[in-house]
Amino acid sequence: MVSKRRLSKSEDKETLKEDASNARKQPPSKKAKKSHVYYEVEENDSVFIKLLKTSGIILKTGESQNQLAVDQIVFQRKLCQALRKHPSYPKIIEEFVNGLESYIEDQDIFRNCLLSCERLQNEEASMGTSYSKSLIKLLLGIDILQPAVIKTLFEKLPEFLFERTSSDGINMPRLIINQLKWLDRVVDGKDLTTKIMQLISIAPVYLQHDFITSLPEILGDSQHADVGKELRWVNTLLPF
Repeated sequence: MVSKRRLSKSEDKETLKEDASNARKQPPSKKAKKSHVYYEVEENDSVFIKLLKTSGIILKTGESQNQLAVDQIVFQRKLCQALRKHPSYPKIIEEFVNGLESYIEDQDIFRNCLLSCERLQNEEASMGTSYSKSLIKLLLGIDILQPAVIKTLFEKLPEFLFERTSSDGINMPRLIINQLKWLDRVVDGKDLTTKIMQLISIAPVYLQHDFITSLPEILGDSQHADVGKELRWVNTLLPF
């Protein structure tokens, strides 16, 4: 993956504050009109869409669930192998994530990617649990994608920090944070801890408590020391 300059804690915090401030001031972007007819997303030159389809995910338009045609573990293994064996690896990781970022610019599409996929009855799918993860959760379960996907989620979060629950009862900040819970493995726990603490420091009061109480479900035991140190810093900024 192409490395980027790592921002300091103060720079990261200022960036989050600026993004949140802009999200608060600017009116919500216009959404595409909802359609009652749902179609499969057309395959184009996007590496993101192509690799998802060949790995077993069928992206859907409108409010229809994305569809998972294979077992969740099979999908993750196929996608990981496709990325690693691609001629332009590791640069393909950046191209794939750029495709994801472009795809979820639309708020309705982004929300759909945070909600569980529909599991198709397929002979290749396992007969195990009927619980289906979201597309974002599935991508977070792939080590070579996880850091970049987490970065994308935290860049999207400020857009929703000051929005109340939508008409369909979904709170986007909580839905986004829920993607990070109970991951089998956190690739960079220290970086994730820092990102969450910076988010807590600028979040509305009603979300600060939710984010803090979610920490044990997001971070592993090895991060407890870092969490304690960061919480002491954040605690000086919180009103409770």
